[in-house]
Amino acid sequence: MMKLLISSGVVVTLLCGPALAQPAPAPRTPYAFKLAVTDGTDNRTYELVLLDDSCGSVEERSGDRVDEIKLCAHASREGVRLEAHWKLHSKTLDHAVNYEAVVAKGKTVEVGRTNGARFQLTLI
Repeated sequence: MMKLLISSGVVVTLLCGPALAQPAPAPRTPYAFKLAVTDGTDNRTYELVLLDDSCGSVEERSGDRVDEIKLCAHASREGVRLEAHWKLHSKTLDHAVNYEAVVAKGKTVEVGRTNGARFQLTLI
């Protein structure tokens, strides 16, 4: 009886030990972004917080104007690797930009037309 109890304990330890020893997954890092859209003299700002390896979006409609911003964030050695999609639609303008960039904390990426519609993203 004692041999059965000891051998059962050994088997349970061998089977469950590795599963119990696995560390908990690391918490995902949150990233905060400031998003700014400039269209002529009109300026709009948004804030978006994403977890590492996630995506989020902002959409705002005002009159005939629509801002659509989709952003995905992934950890990188140099900062945060971003996949961004920005679309601006109004009565007189359809503008869309897709890009990827690596941004360090406190740095800004800006895209758009010279003297036209611009999108600015800052990792805060």
